[in-house]
Amino acid sequence: MADDRHCKAIRKRLEKKAPGERLSLEEIRELKKIEAERVNERIRRGIRPEDQSQVWQQLFAEGRFLPANRRRATTRYLTGLTALDLDMQGRTAPGWHSTYLYLWENWTWSGDSIMDTTHLLGLRGVYDATSELRRHAPNTPESTHAASYERAVFDLLHHFAVLDKPVPNIQAHDIDHEVDFDLIRQWINESELLPLEIKSAMLAWLKA
Repeated sequence: MADDRHCKAIRKRLEKKAPGERLSLEEIRELKKIEAERVNERIRRGIRPEDQSQVWQQLFAEGRFLPANRRRATTRYLTGLTALDLDMQGRTAPGWHSTYLYLWENWTWSGDSIMDTTHLLGLRGVYDATSELRRHAPNTPESTHAASYERAVFDLLHHFAVLDKPVPNIQAHDIDHEVDFDLIRQWINESELLPLEIKSAMLAWLKA
């Protein structure tokens, strides 16, 4: 209780600080706690586009100031429609636009045109797709990773649920013959960091 009162006193003092005024060591520590609380709150509710500022990308998304168990994996991977158009080993792509795989500029990367979800799933469903991609783009670099069909759908659903927009260019019945919807539902239901309204929107698409 005494510690709480002390922290509140420091925060009140910080509110009254003039811009550029020198900070004490305990004030600096309290500022770090405030920022950590802000970051963790955003992780709990799901990262939104407005959260992904340059500072976030440089400092927090890379995990420099987060505990080890909350850091994002550094592996960037192909996801969304790009991953759905790619034949996986032993599986046939549910997508039908494989011609786009020849053009690197059309590839969809996690954390780029689709929000990163490694804070939710880690690297589950992500695999080294170098060989598969080289059938279309021979100069694909080593260790280029891609999402499985299930992870690609999860990423798509999460992205558009956060944006509160319909998923474009694809319907559940287009791909359910090749994609394990039960696994996606399991991932959604097991995620403690997904807000309820985001979960509901993602699950609703899978029922369509």
